[in-house]
Amino acid sequence: MRRWWSLLPLLSLLLISGCMNLATWRTVPSPGAAVCLSRIELFDEVVAAAGVADAGHARIEDFPYLRVSRLLASFNSTLPQDPSSAAYVDWLRQMRDLDAEARRIEAANLPASQRQSLSRQLGTDSPAASLNTCAESLLAEELLGADDSVAREALENAVEAPDHYLTAWRIMGLYPLTSVAIAAGYEGWKTEYLADFGQHSSEASDVTWYAPFPAIDDRDADRAAQWVRDAPRTPLGLLDISGDDLLRLAGWYAPLFAITARNHDDALGGPYWRAGPEGPLPAVDTNHPVADVRLAHTRFHGQVLPQLVYTVWFPARTRSGATDILGGRLDGLVWRVTLGEDGGPLIHDSIHPCGCYHLFFPVPPLQRIEVPADHGLAEAPLSPAAAPLLTDGQRMALHLAATSHFLHNLTATSTVPSAAIPYRLRLVNEAPEYGRRSLPLPEGGRRSLYDDQGLVPDTERLERFLLWPSGIRSPGAMRQWGTHATVFVGRRHFDDPFLFEKAFARPQ
Repeated sequence: MRRWWSLLPLLSLLLISGCMNLATWRTVPSPGAAVCLSRIELFDEVVAAAGVADAGHARIEDFPYLRVSRLLASFNSTLPQDPSSAAYVDWLRQMRDLDAEARRIEAANLPASQRQSLSRQLGTDSPAASLNTCAESLLAEELLGADDSVAREALENAVEAPDHYLTAWRIMGLYPLTSVAIAAGYEGWKTEYLADFGQHSSEASDVTWYAPFPAIDDRDADRAAQWVRDAPRTPLGLLDISGDDLLRLAGWYAPLFAITARNHDDALGGPYWRAGPEGPLPAVDTNHPVADVRLAHTRFHGQVLPQLVYTVWFPARTRSGATDILGGRLDGLVWRVTLGEDGGPLIHDSIHPCGCYHLFFPVPPLQRIEVPADHGLAEAPLSPAAAPLLTDGQRMALHLAATSHFLHNLTATSTVPSAAIPYRLRLVNEAPEYGRRSLPLPEGGRRSLYDDQGLVPDTERLERFLLWPSGIRSPGAMRQWGTHATVFVGRRHFDDPFLFEKAFARPQ
């Protein structure tokens, strides 16, 4: 890598042209910081022009070396702005890590010509590594120094939880009026869905079973809970496990899937890019069933709780005809297991990858409590049933309908059908795919399954023409983790860190 002073001509040009935007608090950056900021800005401009920006976590204005999730944003203003505080440093490090991973993905997804041009301009064969080295130096200089209280205060003012509702669309769509019709449509679907919940039989001949691999055979519930309680935590309280340890935990709680199958679209698989007549198209390889596994966290009455998130994919929701507003390319299910302070399951919930059909299944004694949305138009948390209590040796079985892939029943079982198809558990932080954020293209190169808005291209549904006044971009389309708005009337995000404590509690 070139020494920073060899880039002074580039830096001078950026300063003269006004291309390098300096925050008002960053009045006189050091020469090294100024060069780093100019290199990051160049990287971001190239990434934006190529349309490969990663949308999973939000950028922070004036701090281009950090990105934030809703969980991390929830700690803002509650931590001491003190680099001697382990929790504060952990908070900064978590945001830095989000940005570092995103830059590795963005660099990998750049078309070859742009990547080569960027490498020449930066004077390095590894743009992401070079930028992340710069970012580490900026973090140390601007936020971890003893005399950087101005920068830390600026960061506190800049960090905001992402919002994936477009208020301007709600204004243009006359939301106060159109929300009445949307709410009526939702109530009709809810009534029909609840009447059918629990009615599907897993013994039917057209049910295909899938079982997790690797799975934990010795399923001692108390030992699993103790393992979670004893697992290391970061200063923020986040579960600090990865690799084989995370796979082991995921294998403990991975569900069985019992799917009514009418055609190929009801088979599980992994997304990939296939060649289409006008370019690559997203598809699902059903020859290799897989669940993408993510470790997430939520906050519940003062506790930071770990979550295991399993995402499975189908090739499509089969369209019944030209007027089917719900059918389209790709479908799936996101199943989340939130572990309580005792280490055992506290609540389960699910969505489809569009963010739609959010369902809650509390584990007794946790129960749904009254919320303001119960008495208005807004969609209240929908809990069709309590989750079954799992005893030693049992596993949760999710029963999914054909075509719609609606979750129609939960059962606990200690046996796996002999004909069950194994599905693999795959961690989303594994390179080079990073949970479908960097997939190989048929013609060479790489591309995220998600575009720079967090949507899977070519998965749009006709319902978007009816539901856009809700303020959700392309309702019905598959979308990236961190971008799931889950209600059309009201506002709710799947990864809201206070989601459960707003609507669920244990009896007093």
